[in-house]
Amino acid sequence: MQEFILPDIGEGIVECELLAWLVAEGDVIVEDQPVAEVMTDKATVQIPAMYSGVITKLHYQTGDIAKVHQPLFAMDVSADIKTDVAIDVATEAAKDKQVSQAVEVPHKALASPATRRIAKESGIDINTVVGTGHKGRVLKEDIVNSASKKVTRSHSTSLKTRNEVDATPPVKTQKIRGLQAAMAKQMTHAWTSIPHFTVTDECIMDNLLALKKTLSAQFAQADIKLTLLPFMVKALSLAMHEFPIINASVSQNGDAIDYHSSHNIGIAIDTADGLIVPNIKNVQELSIYQIAQRIQDLVTAAQNNQLSAEDLRGGTVTISNIGPIGGITATPIINHPQVAIVALGKIQCLPRFDDQGAVMGVNIMNINWSGDHRLIDGATMVRFNNSWMQYLTQPVAMLTHLR
Repeated sequence: MQEFILPDIGEGIVECELLAWLVAEGDVIVEDQPVAEVMTDKATVQIPAMYSGVITKLHYQTGDIAKVHQPLFAMDVSADIKTDVAIDVATEAAKDKQVSQAVEVPHKALASPATRRIAKESGIDINTVVGTGHKGRVLKEDIVNSASKKVTRSHSTSLKTRNEVDATPPVKTQKIRGLQAAMAKQMTHAWTSIPHFTVTDECIMDNLLALKKTLSAQFAQADIKLTLLPFMVKALSLAMHEFPIINASVSQNGDAIDYHSSHNIGIAIDTADGLIVPNIKNVQELSIYQIAQRIQDLVTAAQNNQLSAEDLRGGTVTISNIGPIGGITATPIINHPQVAIVALGKIQCLPRFDDQGAVMGVNIMNINWSGDHRLIDGATMVRFNNSWMQYLTQPVAMLTHLR
């Protein structure tokens, strides 16, 4: 008696779903004959027998989850059984050959449920397909060939007798470390623990672009290259005064809301080592000039690997500006424990209708918010975004605001 141990099917795979048994208890089988069809999260494969013999026990039912390194089925592989199998196989092959040479007769095809399903979905009468499997069993490959289609599989469709899986070796393997490792850990935790939802809108930027052009020379005298980001940061802080939930977080035990008095607005900076998000502390107390100076200092420090731990600690909301690179829309992932993040697209001159129905060209920027649905509902996010965009479309209000 020999137990067949389910081998490694692929890297990192520890279990698979049993789609179909291709044999039954008591069946006589030969070495390399497909016994079961299983599905992993990466591919569907057929499990072949390592020996000839008789199936004595199937350890799982169709639909069960089979574990790697655990018995899949048992078979009798004694010497006399092997001899009988060889005789039976030769006899059956001769009979099949005689029948096929004598006359073609209608038959009911031998096939697994999964193969029948593929045939049905492909519009093929499986009973007309010539099977290339054992005893004329119709395999998936036969269906594919009949349909004159080519299917590229991500993994080998069968296992070698020594439990080897065909694979193309990677060109290069590099350990995830540094900023990439930190980002991977943070984003995985955020995506799996925060119920995200998104809100997207268009913002007309003509007035803000004009204001920036007017003030650029004045800022340049102080060695500050003025961008649109300081205005966006300031407008965000002003809007959060009306909607403090955007500047909140879920308490550590998960049963309360922590409202933060400081508007510590993070800005995503693209560096040679990866994306990093320092934050501007207490934006609610800063002027646009001070915000612009602080942004310039953070960008310089980030690009020279000189950010301090304090620069990275305590952010309450994040702005990711993908526009300078060329992106239009995005679905950003919230920077836990924050509850909101916005991605800004590039500015495009696009045709729009004015109030009189005439077509005009306007500068449009796509705004893409992601919110934590545990604290923020869609209506609140839209109203907050409307308040924020009001400052961006009418930026003079930021210069005259008392805060």
